[in-house]
Amino acid sequence: MVRRTKGFTLIELLVVIAIIAILAAILFPVFARAREAARKTTCLSNLKQIGTASAMYVQDFDETYPWLMQDGRNNDDATGLSRNMASGAVQLNGVRGLFMEYAFNPYVKNYGLWGCPTLRPDPVVLGTDNLPLNEYGSYGYAYGGVGRGCLTGFSPRPTPLELFLRYAPVLDPRFSYVTATGCDAQSFFIAGQPMARISTPTDAIVAFCNSYGAHAAVTDADVIPTAFGGTGLNATGATLAVMSDGHAKYKTGGFVDLVRMMLVPL
Repeated sequence: MVRRTKGFTLIELLVVIAIIAILAAILFPVFARAREAARKTTCLSNLKQIGTASAMYVQDFDETYPWLMQDGRNNDDATGLSRNMASGAVQLNGVRGLFMEYAFNPYVKNYGLWGCPTLRPDPVVLGTDNLPLNEYGSYGYAYGGVGRGCLTGFSPRPTPLELFLRYAPVLDPRFSYVTATGCDAQSFFIAGQPMARISTPTDAIVAFCNSYGAHAAVTDADVIPTAFGGTGLNATGATLAVMSDGHAKYKTGGFVDLVRMMLVPL
């Protein structure tokens, strides 16, 4: 006598597959949010350590923050020299290592610290001195140009912070306080400033995560207005920053909200 093994019918298999698909649709976003929450925690921890490194630097260099570029767009990765920066009273062009990964290296020996797990860093390129030639990390420094200038005074290759500052008069009416200073970069950004100049250390940003959207699961272009090359969706974004007093925080909001976080008078 031959015994037949009872199997699943096609309908039963389809029902099981449908149930699995429904559970996946419910659980995957939950897992994604949990993963991003863990990444955000790591990013905050990285920024706090960068804040500590900057404080140690300031103690060693006459209580003054260094002149450093915001990100790597003004760096020659082959030589490690700065280029297309503002010119004037401060010499910022042709300087070796004008970025945090180089300047704060004596205080931060862990290259991995410079990488936000959400954004991920570029590969580090080391020079013959075994120090980085490129600004490979995920974090931006609070540099927004040199001197005054509303709708003028731009660097040869301005960074986003400088663009926000210079365009403040037409960006949003809420930036009238920026216009009142003549759009003076040194009234809002710690680069090159002595500690004594900073009257609001709880709000004066030292470094920040270089994205407007990644931590909110959208692209930067979805947050940025069309005038700055965005898609026009005006999505809610998010970023993280460490302040001069050493505390780090997470901020969500629209584009103008995030820019206002950057443009707080010193």
